[in-house]
Parts: sequence; C-alpha cells; structure tokens
Amino acid sequence: MSEGTAQETLDNLSGTIGEKMGVKGIEMLKSENGSVAAYSHMGGKIGVLVSFDKKIDNELAKDIAMHIAASSPKYIDPSEVPADETDKEKEIYKEQLLKEGKPENIIENILKGKIEKYYSEVCLLKQEFIKDDKKKIEDVLGDAKIEKFVRFSL
Repeated sequence: MSEGTAQETLDNLSGTIGEKMGVKGIEMLKSENGSVAAYSHMGGKIGVLVSFDKKIDNELAKDIAMHIAASSPKYIDPSEVPADETDKEKEIYKEQLLKEGKPENIIENILKGKIEKYYSEVCLLKQEFIKDDKKKIEDVLGDAKIEKFVRFSL
C-alpha cells in the first residue's frame, strides 16, 4: 500500500463505495532461484500466481499462468491427488462400467485409462496446453518445474 495499511485502505474504500469490503484470502509466492508469474483475467475477477524453480521465458510463464486461469487445475501433478479422492473416482467409474455390462476382467484396464483422463482434468502438468493442444504443460516446461500456483476468483 502506498499509504497506510491494507485494513485502512479497505475501510476507506468501504466508506467511499458504501459497501462492506474484506479480504477473503491472501497468498504470496516467491522463488529462491526461479521466477514468479502473475496473470489477471476478466478485469481482475480471476487472478493467478505461479512460481517456477528456475528462470523461464517471461511469455511462457505468463502463458502458463493464463492456462491456470482458464483451466482451473486443482493440483500440480498426480502425486498430489489424495488417495481417497482417486479411490472415490475409481469407485464411481467401476460402478458405471458394471452398469454398462463390462466384464470384470477388463474393468481394471479401463479404470487405468479413466484415472489418467481424470488426472488430465485436475492436474496442471497433465493438461493440454491452451496454446498448443498437441502438447501438455509438462512438455512445454522443459526442465523447469512448477513449485506452486494459486488461483483466486470472485
């Protein structure tokens, strides 16, 4: 804040606008040896911060932040998905396959494919890059790694 604290600024704005305002969440990202990119979309209704373990091209960093804003991943990679969430998805898929009459002996193979598809929806690195759908995010990163990302939306 250029003058005063964040709370003083909010109180000022609340008085001016006539609406009670508050901060719902705050996050700060930094990278010791890498870089941090920011992206704001829809006039600030969606905001993204993403940190990388090494310096990467500014345009690529911004594109990845934009991708996060558009695709809203929950995790960086499949290792972060809680086991109970994966188990729940497997149960749902298995029940669907049984209702479709699929034989038990091929259900396991089908489940592997469905879980991979699930990961491509919720895991950033497994998603198709919005600027080139023939590549996944993990492909465009090269040897850089995403340390963390946050996505806020109003």
